[in-house]
Amino acid sequence: MSPKIINAIVILVLVVLSLGILTNGMTKPLGRDEQMYCTGGVLLAQGKMIYRDFSYVAQLPYHPLLYAALFRILNTNHYLLVGRMVSVVCDVLVMLCIVGIYRRILGKFAISGVVLGTVTAVLYVFNPLVDYANGYAWNHDVVILCVVLSFRLFISTDFKQKSRYWRIAVIGGLLTLATCMRITTALVQLLFFAALVSQPAESTKQRIKNVLPFVIATGIVLIWPVWVIASSGQAFFLNLFWIPRLYGKWLHEIGRVHNKLGLTLSCITRPGYFVLIVIAVYLFVVIVWQRKKLAKTGGRDLLFAALLVFAFFIIALIPPTIWIQYLAMPVPFIIISFAYPLLYLKQLADKVKDNKQFKIAGVVVAVCVVVAVFSYPIVVYRTVMLLVPESWTPIQVHEISQDIAKKTQEPKKILTLAPLFALEGGCDIYTELSCGSVVYRVGNRLSAWNRDATHTAGSRDLAELVEKEPPSAVIVNVEMMKFLEEDLIKTAVKPDWERKVYEYGPVVYFRR
Repeated sequence: MSPKIINAIVILVLVVLSLGILTNGMTKPLGRDEQMYCTGGVLLAQGKMIYRDFSYVAQLPYHPLLYAALFRILNTNHYLLVGRMVSVVCDVLVMLCIVGIYRRILGKFAISGVVLGTVTAVLYVFNPLVDYANGYAWNHDVVILCVVLSFRLFISTDFKQKSRYWRIAVIGGLLTLATCMRITTALVQLLFFAALVSQPAESTKQRIKNVLPFVIATGIVLIWPVWVIASSGQAFFLNLFWIPRLYGKWLHEIGRVHNKLGLTLSCITRPGYFVLIVIAVYLFVVIVWQRKKLAKTGGRDLLFAALLVFAFFIIALIPPTIWIQYLAMPVPFIIISFAYPLLYLKQLADKVKDNKQFKIAGVVVAVCVVVAVFSYPIVVYRTVMLLVPESWTPIQVHEISQDIAKKTQEPKKILTLAPLFALEGGCDIYTELSCGSVVYRVGNRLSAWNRDATHTAGSRDLAELVEKEPPSAVIVNVEMMKFLEEDLIKTAVKPDWERKVYEYGPVVYFRR
C-alpha cells in the first residue's frame, strides 16, 4: 500500500475519532462539578477574586482563569458550551500527540510510527474510562494535555543543542499550569524535574544549566497563583484542604464512596481497559525474551514513560475518596509507553531481516483494538447526534436558562444549587452557593467564621440569605440527593409562586 493511501486512511480515522470526541463532549449530561468550574470562571470574569470573594474547592486557580479569559474574549454567556469545547479541543490534541509521539519514537520507521500511533489513538478514544472522564467542563482534559505535550517536548529535545533551553522552559511552564489547575499534578512535575536532572551532562554546571529554564518558567507561572493565595489569606487553606476533608468525611459517613481496590479492579477489567493490560504484558514478556538481541535505544525514556504511568496511578489512589475519572488519567501514558517496545521489535526486524516478532506484536495490538471498538461501540453510534445540535447538552442548558431568565422578575436573583441555569440566562446568584452542592453539603459543619471567610453557606444559613435578599426564583431538581434541595423550597418558595417543570431539566419556582 502506498504512503499516500496510508496517510489518507490515517487522516480519515483521526477525523472520525475527532467527531467521536466532539459528540462525547456535547452529549454528556450536565455534571455536578461543572457548576463549580464554570461558575468560578464567570465570577472571575466579573472581577471577583477567587477564594477571597467566592469559594473554589480543592483546586488551584488557573483553570477558572482560562475560562474567564475565554468568556471575556468571546463575549459570550454560553459558559457550559465554551467549557466543554475547551475539553474537546484538549482531547483531540492529546489524540494527535499520541500519533506524533509514536511517529517521533519510531523515527526512521515513519509509516510504522504513523500507523501504530493511529491504531493506539483508537485505543485511547474507545477506552470506556477515558470516554467517561473526557468532555466535561472541568480541569481533567487540560491537565492531561499539558503533561502529554511536556512529554512530547521532552523526548524530542536534544540536550546538546541550545534549543533545549526554550523547550525545557516550555515544559516547566506547561507542568506548572497543570499543577496550578490540579494540585496532585505536582508529583508529575517533580518526576519531570528528576528526569531533567538525571540527563547525561559533562559537569554539575551543565546539569544546573539544564534545569534552570525549568525552574525559571515555574517561578514565572507561579506569580499569579502565589499572589492570589497571599490575597485570600485563610480562605485559601479552607478551600483547598479543610472543606475537602469535611466533604470526604461526609461521603464516608453516608456510604457514598468506592472501595479503592474494588473500583480499580472493576475498571481495569473492562474490555477497553483490559486490552491495554494484555498489550503491556505481551510486550514485557517479548522484550524480556528477546532482550539479548535488542538494541535498546531510548531505554531511559521508556523508564520515564513507565514512571509517568505509575505516578498517575499513585495520584488516583492517594486521595481519601477515589472516582472513576481518576483511573482514566494513566491511560494515555500506558498507550504511549507501548511505543518503545514496539520500536525495539521493529529495530530487531530491520536488523535480522525477520519481521516475525514485530508482526505478531502488530496482530496483538490489532486484535485488542477490535475488542476495544466492539466492546464500546457507542463512540461511533452517538456521532449521529452531531446532526441534531439542539439536542446537545450545552445548547439545552442555555435555552432553559434563557427561558428561566425571561420568566424571572427583577432583581433576577435566583436561589439554586445549579448556578449555571441562572448565569447563562444573565441572572444573579447567591455567591455563597457558587460551588453548587459541593460546599452546601457540608456547610453546616463549618464554623460561622469559616463560612464568612469562604463566603459559603449551609442549609441553616438559607433563612438569613433569603431575608437579606429575597430570590426572584428557585431552581431545584438538579441535585441527585433530593433532600438537599428541600430546604431551598421550604425557606424561599411561597404558596402562590408559579411552578414550571422543564423536560430533562430543572423544576423552577417563580415569584409572582
